[in-house]
Amino acid sequence: MFVKDGLCSQFHVHGRLRTSLQYLLLFLTSVQYVFAYRDLGNDTDKRCINDQDCSLNGICTANNRCECDKPWIGDVCGILDTAPTSSRGLYGFDPNVSSWGGNPIRTRDGKFHMFVSEMRSGGLAGWSTQSQCSHAIADSIDTPFLPAGQVLKPWCHEPITIIDQAKDAILMFHVGSGPPSNSSASSFLHYSRNQNPYGPWIPSPTQPDRCETPGPAFHPNGTLFVVCNKFQLLSTNDWETSKWDTVIDMGHPTDDPDRHWEDPFLWIDWRGNFHVLYHVYCLLPYRYGKECYSGHAFSNDGISWKFSAIEPYNGTIFFPRGGNMTFSTRERPHLLFVDKTRHTPKGVITAVSSQPVGPSCNSCVQQACSQCKITPGRDWTYTHLQLFRT
Repeated sequence: MFVKDGLCSQFHVHGRLRTSLQYLLLFLTSVQYVFAYRDLGNDTDKRCINDQDCSLNGICTANNRCECDKPWIGDVCGILDTAPTSSRGLYGFDPNVSSWGGNPIRTRDGKFHMFVSEMRSGGLAGWSTQSQCSHAIADSIDTPFLPAGQVLKPWCHEPITIIDQAKDAILMFHVGSGPPSNSSASSFLHYSRNQNPYGPWIPSPTQPDRCETPGPAFHPNGTLFVVCNKFQLLSTNDWETSKWDTVIDMGHPTDDPDRHWEDPFLWIDWRGNFHVLYHVYCLLPYRYGKECYSGHAFSNDGISWKFSAIEPYNGTIFFPRGGNMTFSTRERPHLLFVDKTRHTPKGVITAVSSQPVGPSCNSCVQQACSQCKITPGRDWTYTHLQLFRT
């Protein structure tokens, strides 16, 4: 049984209900992160020289100020303009299972289909043996998704789907091969013809080799790019017949050794610029007061990359009727696109731990809030959507 901690008054710490002092500390902690986040990236003296100074999320105007594309804000266009939202999830919240990540796509039936990591039993602590790739469906993007069957049984983890308009197919990248080999040594690519979200799912004739947590995106010229192993960019001209080539090793952010980057999500904007949204985590104990959530890398050609020091989003969400909470982690980020070109995102989907940031993190693995997700008894996780302001 999972306790939906942080989301109702039933959250327990070592079998006891939260005290008023713990709630006060949690509230003060949330306020601390909110104000720190709002100040980040909004330097009133910041002037741009070129579009790179605007994170390639806008243009540098004649008066040396950044004019940001939606949904980006801040003096360097480095922050996603998120809207108030509920703490409830797209999947894993109802029905009450542990899910991890997931990115919805809209198919010809007009419905939204999401492919998501789901724990066959237990919480995320057992992800290395219990994770399967599941299919869920909804009529609207902002309503809970309902189970629609398994795509691959364990072991299958971190699926990400993308539509190939030219070949009229859905591609699903994932880690693990499923049964019977149940290998977790590399990533795998399956596809479904006629953009059929129900399959059958067929192994691709070609596979990106040794690609951890792949992040795919099509370029307007038809080239399929995939970010692998956090900072390696691969490409192929035809995923059915051509080999995968390494384009570039992107480098590595060096601004803060406490920040660990992973889970790349690649997209190409309407100007042709490359972007990668990352999950970033810190492993410091809660008492250090340093929680990490996200990162952004960008390039105008896919070759020369810059890593921003500004987090696109943090762990705090604001509720529509007031109040807020700060998740201990928000991982496997996927931007939500509802247009075929995948140019303008409408929201961000993350895998969240129900554990809020607060003193109770001290009893999690490594005493770190980011590791409550794999702490037995606190490892209930689910898939959450936060839309952007319009």
